[in-house]
Amino acid sequence: MSIPNMALAARKKGLDILGTGDATQPDWLEHLRKNLEPKSGCFRHEDIWFILTTEIEDENSVHHLILLPDYDAVENLVRLIESDSPNVNDEWGGRPRVNLPAERLAGIVRDVGGLIGPAHAFTPFRSIFRQGENETLQECYGSEAGNIEFLELGLSADTILADHIPELRSLTYITSSDAHSPSPEKIGREFIRLKIEKPSYHEISLALSRKKGRKPVANFGLDPRLGKYYLSFCPSCRRTIVLNTDSTFSRYDDLNIYMPCDSVDERKRIVEDIAEQEVTCPADGKAIRLGVRDRAMAIGQAKSLSPPHRPPYHHIPPLLDLVADALGIKSRSSKKVRFLYSKLRGQFGDEIEILMKTNPELIEEITPKVSRMIDCFRKGNIEYQAGGGGRYGKLVGPWME
Repeated sequence: MSIPNMALAARKKGLDILGTGDATQPDWLEHLRKNLEPKSGCFRHEDIWFILTTEIEDENSVHHLILLPDYDAVENLVRLIESDSPNVNDEWGGRPRVNLPAERLAGIVRDVGGLIGPAHAFTPFRSIFRQGENETLQECYGSEAGNIEFLELGLSADTILADHIPELRSLTYITSSDAHSPSPEKIGREFIRLKIEKPSYHEISLALSRKKGRKPVANFGLDPRLGKYYLSFCPSCRRTIVLNTDSTFSRYDDLNIYMPCDSVDERKRIVEDIAEQEVTCPADGKAIRLGVRDRAMAIGQAKSLSPPHRPPYHHIPPLLDLVADALGIKSRSSKKVRFLYSKLRGQFGDEIEILMKTNPELIEEITPKVSRMIDCFRKGNIEYQAGGGGRYGKLVGPWME
């Protein structure tokens, strides 16, 4: 990872602003100072803008996403948490463990001029709403809950899932992605479009709090079914739960556990039983763990209601994933997949342009299968093999069924 490589990946994706990630890690912070030019309340490397970000794990193993305005804020944050952190000043300092409650951590971030919110809020591991942890912001952040402006959805959730929970409807939802790989299938898998006057921490802060006309105008991210924690699963063998009315299905196979379910009420009962650890895996007897979809349903209302301020959420897969799935190739790093990806980008521009705008007939001249997959994706004719248990989902074209 390096700032130049991140900037190159941003250009490939069509992104203007990136979070640095790991701003509290000493070596990375030094790299940022050497490679980023402070300018107009933001940081710049050539034509790509950056804001300082990090992620911190609190005493309850909940991860928090933190945005900071400048290097002074980073240094002040480290100074205030280092006595409670075993690793903020070592190689793991990019996502340090801090033995403080979330309420205290949020207060410290606010004191240094930063913003804080839940990271990957619904994933089954190290998130605010994981099974057995919090069911409200108040439980986690206490007196600081009213100062939380945003929540990061994570790859296995979207606006519809999160808006099952009434308390969250006042928040801005962030869609973001891996800060530890410039690979085209990782960086920019999810992103947010903001209405701001210029790239700056202040403007981004206004947009996240929806003040003075600044605001989010669109979220872009994976269909949650492509995320690796969407379905409930066995934490031991990682088989995922599939609810189905077809009694001819076997009880389980190498990937899934099939459970009969013929109504909404039956689904609710099954989810409640999983939440109470009363459902075990028929393959190895371990208690089933709630995936993102079922956890959101368990702590929220039956109906998802989005507030008027909520921008549209556009489901958009990484182009590299779409190419691989269209060709039926498992590895995103295969030479054929990478060659076609590079050829499409060289011919038509950044990923967003190719996925959303480029004429499929032009793409067909290079690769008919990818052209057909993109056309089906735009028309909503794509099926999904849902992910879960640490296994990503995949796109399935109509001709593949």
